[in-house]
This record gives sequence, structure tokens and C-alpha cells, in this order.
Amino acid sequence: MSSLPRSLRSFALAVALGVPLPAAAQAAGDHIDVTVVTVEGINAQDCGGRTARLAEQSRTLSLATSPPYDLAPGLRTFYDHVLRLDSNGELSSTAQLSTVYVTGYTSAGEPMQRAVSPFVRVEVARPAGTPADAPSRLSISWLWLQRLAQSNDPAGRIIERPFLHRFDFVGEVTTTYGTWGQAVAPCRTGTDGTWVGAVAVWTYLPP
Repeated sequence: MSSLPRSLRSFALAVALGVPLPAAAQAAGDHIDVTVVTVEGINAQDCGGRTARLAEQSRTLSLATSPPYDLAPGLRTFYDHVLRLDSNGELSSTAQLSTVYVTGYTSAGEPMQRAVSPFVRVEVARPAGTPADAPSRLSISWLWLQRLAQSNDPAGRIIERPFLHRFDFVGEVTTTYGTWGQAVAPCRTGTDGTWVGAVAVWTYLPP
């Protein structure tokens, strides 16, 4: 047993002694599927309406395996990731770069797509003192690249200027297979005058 990592040695010792394990500790290998999308509108009402309609379709959204552009007008990005929890029901490795798809437009107004890599941080935690049957805490921080706009630098060269937004979500994960939750980031105006909001959906999956 001495060659095992400390966490596994403690787990093996608890089993050998017959110590009851908390519900979260028995969920080793469980997964959480997290889907986040953003929507864009020309004003607060337009963006808010689109966000609300998308939130109503959360169950459909959580089952999407590719950017569901047909779910709502103004849909801008799509982030989907399956998280594997450790033996404590937590996610310890939380920082990552994920590719999402950004819808842009050509000079003729035709829609186009482009892949970019923003920063996404997802954390699933059970703070000290959390009862065994209580939900885990989920937090998501998403620094989203809305678009790259071309402009000229002082030397006259063409450069791409990023428009960035940060969305933060907090929710609870109930450790019952198939249960899902959602959170909405209210719409707010960006530096380019458009309004953007976001919807996050998470589903607890069997191993």
C-alpha cells in the first residue's frame, strides 16, 4: 500500500476498516457534461429575449453534440466539455483552453465560421463541511472572444482587435444520474455596442 498515492492509501484504509464513505466519494469516475452558449442582440431586449428562449430549450441544448446554430437566432459560440470527477466528487484540474466556433460575416454579409481558443475554467468542488448528500458546487469562468475586428496600427498595418467578454456561472450539481441544472448570465453591452448574454447547462452522467 505504501506505493499508492496518499489519497488512494486513505481510501483503501477506509475500506479495510469498514469506515462509511460519503456519497460523493463513492462516485469515482462519474462525469458532468457542461454546455455553454452565448447569444447576441442589437439591444438589451433583443438579447434578453433570445437568452430566455435558449434557456427554455436547455434540455435540447444539453444533448447537442455540435454547435446547435438552429436553436436560436443570434447564437454566437458553443462550448461543450465532459468533466471526469475524482474520488471525492471534485474536479481538481480546472484550467484549460477549449476550441469554440464563432460565427462571423464576410464583407458581403454572408455568414462564416472561425475557430478560436478562449480561456475556460470549470471547477466542481465540495467545500469542507459539505454534507455527504448535499450537492457539489459548480463554478464556471469563461473569457470569451466575441470577434476579431480589423483596424490599423500607428504604422498603418492591418491588425485584428479582439472583443472579449467574461461570463461567470455558479450552480449546484446534484449527484443523481440524468439530473441537470442551468444558469444564465444576464445580457450586457460590449465595447462594440452589441449586447451579449450566455446560458450554461450541466448534466450529471453515469460512469
